[in-house]
Amino acid sequence: MDLGLERIQSLLNALGNPQDQLRVIHVAGTNGKGSVCAYTASVLRQLGLAVGRFNSPHLLEPHDSIQINNSPVSKDEYKNTCAHVERVNNENQLAASSFEQLVASALCIFRNHKLDWVVIEVGLGGALDATNVFKQPNMTVVTAIGWDHAGILGGTIESIAQAKAGIMKQGCPAVFAPQDDPSVLNTLVKYAETVGAPWKLVKEAEWEGDGACRLDLNGQVHRYPVPLRGDYQRANSAAAVTALVWLRDVGEIQFTETQLQEGMAATRWPGRLEHIPKPIVNGLELPSILVDGAHNPPATRALRKHVDYLCPQSVIWIIGATTGKDIDEMLQILLRPQDTVLAVPFSQPDGMPWIQCVSPTEIEACAPCYPR
Repeated sequence: MDLGLERIQSLLNALGNPQDQLRVIHVAGTNGKGSVCAYTASVLRQLGLAVGRFNSPHLLEPHDSIQINNSPVSKDEYKNTCAHVERVNNENQLAASSFEQLVASALCIFRNHKLDWVVIEVGLGGALDATNVFKQPNMTVVTAIGWDHAGILGGTIESIAQAKAGIMKQGCPAVFAPQDDPSVLNTLVKYAETVGAPWKLVKEAEWEGDGACRLDLNGQVHRYPVPLRGDYQRANSAAAVTALVWLRDVGEIQFTETQLQEGMAATRWPGRLEHIPKPIVNGLELPSILVDGAHNPPATRALRKHVDYLCPQSVIWIIGATTGKDIDEMLQILLRPQDTVLAVPFSQPDGMPWIQCVSPTEIEACAPCYPR
């Protein structure tokens, strides 16, 4: 994977620099980026604002990675914009990657819709990611950082943190979610102070029962519902609320506590600890399914914790994985002796040639001591 900003900057320049016409909340991190983006966009939308959101990879189809007001853009708009961006790329011989062209397409769509706010999720890392093209983002958020993409981002947890810190800019507020490794927080703080970015460390919210959280922020208590599953949503929701309150404090947005609560309650983020009760496939009723995208050791630990909370006697795991993941460690975290593993392949995602499927036999070989 050839990371770098030269190609995307040249492409955006040829497209009229749409990124310079947007008010942006930029979110990096290893886990929790999507949840923070979803919470933030949902609250902004609750305020009656026009909001764009970019998340990658897509869930079902490529166009769903680009959303306007919490709905995917139309397939026609996506297709036409991508074709225009590809044509500009080819005419100028810029050699932009497919992801760089996707980012450019999203930014063009957001510009064309004249949105009030745009929430952008980093693709990989941060400093050299194709989304890192904003001179002055209105807010940056760094979620929990863990061991993932180490071969690309430098091979140490500090180098991973340094890469993700690269979205911070001088004078632009930065919010840091709680970090398990002190060296990660030290890296983030050092980078923020070096570039002159004011920063705040998030305090994890506390559960109050019935899926609600309490967050004490600068002496003010915020209570809000958390519809997304998993104990880690205490940190993710708190990061989003901290960023939103900071934007309110500096006069960028205005909202009441009721609007905050309603926006948080309306948050949806499918495919992440999503419970599908007794789905029917080809006329056959299946047991309840829990769908999640855990793809690194920290995320699999969180998934196992949630499964343990549900207290099943045994679990049937249907697992597919991409190349480059630490499948052996993830299976050690996930599996218990009474569990069963069904290893499956997946089709090549459209527009993402860098993603390759691990053979089911390789997944099977990583769990030799467990029933399959």
